[in-house]
Amino acid sequence: MTNHFYDAHIFCCINERAPDHPRGSCARRGSVELHQYMKEKSKELGIEGIRVNKAGCLDRCELGPVMVIYPEGTWYAINSTADIDEILEHHVINGTVVEHLALANDQEFPNPPAGTDLQLNVSKVENLTDRIKLFELRSVNGSPLPPFTAGAHIDLKINEDLRRSYSLTNSPSERDRYVISVLDEPDGRGGSHWIHGNLHEGAGITVVVPENNFELVDNADEHIFIAGGIGISPILSMGRHLHNQGTRKTLHYCTQSPDQTAFRDEVAEIFADSLTLHHDGGDPANGINLEDTLQPRPDGAHLYICGPKGLIDAALNAASHWPEGTVHYELFSGSEAADQDGDETFTVILKKSGKTLDIRPGESILEVIRDAGVEAESACQSGICGTCQTGLLSGKADHRDEFLTAEDQDTQIMICVSRAKPGETLILDI
Repeated sequence: MTNHFYDAHIFCCINERAPDHPRGSCARRGSVELHQYMKEKSKELGIEGIRVNKAGCLDRCELGPVMVIYPEGTWYAINSTADIDEILEHHVINGTVVEHLALANDQEFPNPPAGTDLQLNVSKVENLTDRIKLFELRSVNGSPLPPFTAGAHIDLKINEDLRRSYSLTNSPSERDRYVISVLDEPDGRGGSHWIHGNLHEGAGITVVVPENNFELVDNADEHIFIAGGIGISPILSMGRHLHNQGTRKTLHYCTQSPDQTAFRDEVAEIFADSLTLHHDGGDPANGINLEDTLQPRPDGAHLYICGPKGLIDAALNAASHWPEGTVHYELFSGSEAADQDGDETFTVILKKSGKTLDIRPGESILEVIRDAGVEAESACQSGICGTCQTGLLSGKADHRDEFLTAEDQDTQIMICVSRAKPGETLILDI
């Protein structure tokens, strides 16, 4: 057994090159200040057994500022004090690699920032059921892909206005591919049906780098998952990650029938005796008994739910006695109808573009401002992904999304589904 004088030894590159040097340098990108912040923050947190040292050139200048943590030999690119906070909390204290900041050993270029587009090729298509297909995506030139964490999703840009989010199902340890599963919904909003009909092996697709709104909790003693149908997608990635760590986990997987159960072999291998399959034949009343499943709560457990809105609502109700912050969920589809009887015309004022627009019943703010020539990002168009989140400067909104917290609703609005309350004019930061 090897004994280390320090539990963790952290080397932060502070090398400085000439301003016009083609490789740049960590010091000129703020590493000196970041190193000092890390020293002070680790003392503030009372972390013992670590040493935060300055280092000369670590010869990864193009990726800087960089640091390396031993004894693991994990490399990180750091750009802000928030990155330092995350590394201290997750890696140094809890022993979990911060995947989206970590650098691969053979990596030569920085990870793209959130929102960056990637040009990928479809390397594999597989039928999982009669309505679900698996799509494997790889970089055009074979280079490593930006890292992701368990529960993350990517956005596929189908055309200029149509963008859809799909959860990654593969392990976060993989850097050579992204794997998604897509349920064909001919009566949906167009994304899944287009993908099933047009994405074949060898096809190209524009993808936005992974983001995560459904993170695992590092310090949970146990992870309990409830998946409904295609909602297995992010949970499969979470299960792979926890399986590699040897962490306790349980999965309740709800589908209509065995032949409509995607990834049957994979979930059986990952969850083994901790897997329970529930087949309801299309009638939820014959499926999982949520009250029995979620009572009592095991000590230190966290619950994760992904699937149709009806399943999530029922599970949240059954887990209402769980402590705050221990229940997490992600929808893969929004409410059946965002429009409601009695909707009235209202006005929005766009502060940055100087436009005043009327939104009639049956129209969304997103549609109207786009028709007026104002660019606005969107993906799901059903109020679940957060892409179209916009600053609300004035007015009271009728929030119809499944994304914003109650705290956020005073200053933010999802313009794909939400409207103004009767008699209100909304001023938007756009």
